[in-house]
Amino acid sequence: MMELNIGGMIGLYGGVICGLLGWWFGRKKARKNRGLDELYYHIWQKARSYSWYVSLGALYVLFTLINFGIELSTAMVLGILFLTHVASWGIIGIVLTINMSSTAPLQPSRVKVGIIVFVTSIIVFTIISILTTNWLFLLCSIPPSLIALFTALTPKRKDSEVTY
Repeated sequence: MMELNIGGMIGLYGGVICGLLGWWFGRKKARKNRGLDELYYHIWQKARSYSWYVSLGALYVLFTLINFGIELSTAMVLGILFLTHVASWGIIGIVLTINMSSTAPLQPSRVKVGIIVFVTSIIVFTIISILTTNWLFLLCSIPPSLIALFTALTPKRKDSEVTY
């Protein structure tokens, strides 16, 4: 007989409820501020399109792990693919939104370095977690990922000229 994992059920359905509530309140606020225009739809359509490329890359990484003999459960693979797709969609959408609506666009080199560090830390710590069968190693990927995101998403400040 299967055992019910209460924490997993709370996380699974609590995440869906929190995500839907956040989406609904965000859309309500954006509609009030006239933020649901053509640019909004264009940005998020492009982000969704690009996130499929990231998901394809994740598929190749997972197939490579399987070819090396690492056993992965179906739930683990689907979870990784889902999180990869949704996270890349959000991050790419944020980058495109900042670039399209900011007066000082992001430098592509900073964005590329930040994304490379972000993806590399996630992949490395995921592989370490799978090899050691200890998921706590994934928590070690949070600091480098956050630093990479802040590096990628903050425009480089120009030195302000002081005139007297």
